[in-house]
Amino acid sequence: MADVTAQGSQARLLGYACIVSSALLFGIAGTVAKMLFVASMPPLVMIALRAVVASATLALVMLALRKPIRIRRADAPFLLELGVWLTLVNVTFFYAIALTNVALALMLEYTAPMLIVAAGVVLGTHRLNRPVVLILAGNALGCFLLVGGYDPALWSGNAMGAIVGLLCAVSFAAYNVRCADGHRRGLDSWSMTFWPFFLSALFWLVATPAIDYSAVEMSWGLAGFTLFVGVFGTVIPYWLYLEGLRTIDPFPATVIGMLDPVFAGLTAYALLGERFDPPQVAGMALVCAVILYLKRNEAAVQRTERV
Repeated sequence: MADVTAQGSQARLLGYACIVSSALLFGIAGTVAKMLFVASMPPLVMIALRAVVASATLALVMLALRKPIRIRRADAPFLLELGVWLTLVNVTFFYAIALTNVALALMLEYTAPMLIVAAGVVLGTHRLNRPVVLILAGNALGCFLLVGGYDPALWSGNAMGAIVGLLCAVSFAAYNVRCADGHRRGLDSWSMTFWPFFLSALFWLVATPAIDYSAVEMSWGLAGFTLFVGVFGTVIPYWLYLEGLRTIDPFPATVIGMLDPVFAGLTAYALLGERFDPPQVAGMALVCAVILYLKRNEAAVQRTERV
C-alpha cells in the first residue's frame, strides 16, 4: 500500500512539473506572439500558421517515435469537439493579445478555474470548501495586481479585448474538462494533441481565402519566430499540459497554469522592456504563494472534484 501511495505521489509531482513547464513555454510564446503582432503579422495569419506548423511537427514526431496516429472511430466525434474548443481558445487568445496586452490576455484566460468550479457547483460535480475559496480569491487578486488592474488606463478602450479574453476563458475551461475526460476514455496525450491541431489546421486551410497572407512581409527572422511559436509555444507545452492532466484534475491544473502571466511578464520585461510596479511584483509573489498553498492542501482540493 505504501508503494502504491508513493507511486501516486510521484505521478502527481510529475504532473505538477509538466504543467509548470507548460506554463513557462506558454508565457514565453505569448510574448513572442506579441512581438510578431508588432512586426505586423495579423492574428489570423499567426493562428493559421501555428496550427499548420504544430500539426506537421506532431505528425513527424509521432512517426519517428512510432506513436499510433490512427484512432478508434468511436473517438472521432470527441476529438472533433476538442478541435473546436482548441480553435476557439487560439482565436480568442491571440485576438485578446492583439487588442490588449500579453499579461491582461492571460489573466482573462485564466479566470478559467473560477468557471470550472462555478460550473461544477451548478452541475453537482464540485463543492466549495475553505482552501478552494482561498485559492480562487488569491489567484484573482494576484493576477489583478500582476497585470496592473488597479490602473484605470489598463482598461481604457479595451472593452472588446476583455470580452474576447473572457470568451477565451470559457473555451479554455471547456477544453481542460474535456481533455481530462479524454484521458478517462483511454486516449493518450499524443492523440489529443495531434488530432485537434490537425483538425484546426484543416479549418484554417479551408478558411485560407479569408486570410490575407500578403499582408505579411516574411523574413528569416519572422519565419524563425513563427516556427518557435508553432513548436516551443504550441506542440511541446500543449503535450506537457495534457500529460499533466493525466494525474492533476482540471481545477488545480488551471490554477497552476496561472504561472503563465508570471512567466509572460518576466519575458516581456526581458524581451520587450516592459517594467513592473511594486504591486505587480506583489502580484507575482501572491500567485506563486497560492500555488504552494494548493500543493500543501492538495487532498482538500481533490475532495472538491467528482463528488
